[in-house]
Amino acid sequence: MLNLFNRKKQNKRQVFHLLTDLHSHLITAIDDGAQTEEDSIALLHGLFALGYRNCIITPHIYQGLFNNKEQNILLGLEKLKALCESQKIPMKLEAAAEYFFDDHFFLLLENKKLLTFGKNFVLFELPVQNRPMMLEDIIFKLNLAAYSPVLAHAERYVYFHDKKMRDYQAIREKGISFQVNLMSVTGYYGEPFKRAARDLIKNNMVDFLGTDAHRPNQLPVIAESLKDGLVQELIASGRLQNEKLS
Repeated sequence: MLNLFNRKKQNKRQVFHLLTDLHSHLITAIDDGAQTEEDSIALLHGLFALGYRNCIITPHIYQGLFNNKEQNILLGLEKLKALCESQKIPMKLEAAAEYFFDDHFFLLLENKKLLTFGKNFVLFELPVQNRPMMLEDIIFKLNLAAYSPVLAHAERYVYFHDKKMRDYQAIREKGISFQVNLMSVTGYYGEPFKRAARDLIKNNMVDFLGTDAHRPNQLPVIAESLKDGLVQELIASGRLQNEKLS
């Protein structure tokens, strides 16, 4: 009996948590994320229950679709902080943005008006289907302006999926970090993105894991993804930069 008890104790695996999320859409009614205060509160409660203690909220800035500016993002952040306090959720909140790769983004870069987090990190996304011609040039300009570019949900760009990760490696060498969505790892967005996310992890190309949380019904998927064996190995490895942001 004693041996059996000891064996059970040894087989119990340590679960590793992330304390910091750098990609979410929790501010109420500012983009395609939380649309009501109730949604924002549910997301905050849910992320806290999953172990998160610091959330960097990144509303979309995408001209013609989500015309957000620094002023209304920071105002939304203050309202979210008040909600968080009223619910007695001890979560540290800050805000930056998820920029779309467009002329407005280039103009903000030129004027050095980009919202950042951590060590001057800038989160941006690309068109999903067509590879931008100016990508390497903009990465160079971001670094030249002392920004640290981070590619949002790097696994989603199908034009990088071929050639055994060589295209990913090539742009990474230009001076950019990769953020992968947790929910991609378990197939929430489809099999091609699951495969790309897992391959990026296996090839040591993932710098940040993000929830990209938009709605409360995604919380169980995030919870499942955090328990995934490959994700647990990555968190335990110490390679992720998430905790350096807190």
